[in-house]
Amino acid sequence: MRISLGVIAGLLVGFFCYVPAVILWQHFFEVPRPRVYPHGSFTSFGPDPPPAGYWVSWAVLVVVFGLVTVPWRAARQFAVPFVLAFMPIAALAAWFVIGMDLFFTPD
Repeated sequence: MRISLGVIAGLLVGFFCYVPAVILWQHFFEVPRPRVYPHGSFTSFGPDPPPAGYWVSWAVLVVVFGLVTVPWRAARQFAVPFVLAFMPIAALAAWFVIGMDLFFTPD
């Protein structure tokens, strides 16, 4: 029962909570926004790459959720499936939002 609840919670948190939490983190800690890069620059950011704090802001919450699996043996039946379900969903959400931040220019 705990395993299935962990998977369901991980999917829901990864899909609905991860991106808003990262945006809140970036706003609260005043993380500088990256500039928009021109079309076709997917392999090179040139002389002005996104700031390191921008990338760190996306990684911090994954590390925090990963640390949940360490302390309590009884909670691991929930926490390990939670993290394993959270990570792929959060990675897809981050990939989409980072792509929009870096390469989307509304015309």
